[in-house]
Amino acid sequence: MKFLLTATPRRLQMPTTALIEAARAWINARIEDGTFDVCYGFPAGGGFCIVNADSADRINQLLTEYPGYMASDWKIEPLCDINRALDNTVAMIKRAGG
Repeated sequence: MKFLLTATPRRLQMPTTALIEAARAWINARIEDGTFDVCYGFPAGGGFCIVNADSADRINQLLTEYPGYMASDWKIEPLCDINRALDNTVAMIKRAGG
């Protein structure tokens, strides 16, 4: 399954350069091993990744392994194939008589 994982910094305190470098290395390792399809930052801080995981338990494990876990708030949303979603919508509209 694919998930949209969004991080919003808590801004409790200034992060250290060591934490930022550890986070960068961890993120790049997840991109290299295929756990993350993409990962982008937001100009004002935080960012998002498209995560490949087989369960919510795996997402939890990934989050708690991330060096900056406690410094961010997290939002996780499952994703579906857009064409399947559109096909399902068309079928639903047809069933409704549209």
